[in-house]
Amino acid sequence: MIVKTSRFGDKEVPDEALITFPEGVIGFKDATRFIMFECSDDGIFKWLQSCDRPELAFVICEASVIVPTYKIVIGEKERQVLQLESAADAVVCLILVIPKNPMDATANLLGPLVMNVETRLGMQVVVVNPQYTTKYRLFTDPNAPKEGEAGDPQPEEVGEEDANAGA
Repeated sequence: MIVKTSRFGDKEVPDEALITFPEGVIGFKDATRFIMFECSDDGIFKWLQSCDRPELAFVICEASVIVPTYKIVIGEKERQVLQLESAADAVVCLILVIPKNPMDATANLLGPLVMNVETRLGMQVVVVNPQYTTKYRLFTDPNAPKEGEAGDPQPEEVGEEDANAGA
């Protein structure tokens, strides 16, 4: 199969390399067919290139590489769409944003891509977790104050009366 891309020209890939996202991805419901290929020598970062829209490609990375403790719940609906029989068959990836200054790169922890390696089906899921963000920084400033040091805002305890204020 030949996949037309705006970044990489025409790429020839075997048909079995196709990953199908039956529901598309958020904001691109019409993009349902993708291929994945390396974008770094170390194999950590990959391109997820749309076969339907040549201009659409995402830099992705396995979630465990960015946030080793990252956990999501894959619901019954998602399991059905992915035809997922075992959690071991699921790969969870994060979409990255790489700006002009790569040190400002971020990962979307609230919209991971879940792919079944056996069926080659994928879907983007929405995670509801107040500890996660759409702009998780991949790199931290080594000169920034560490947690608890001067300049770092400390969490405030909220009393019951404060928590109910305005209710």
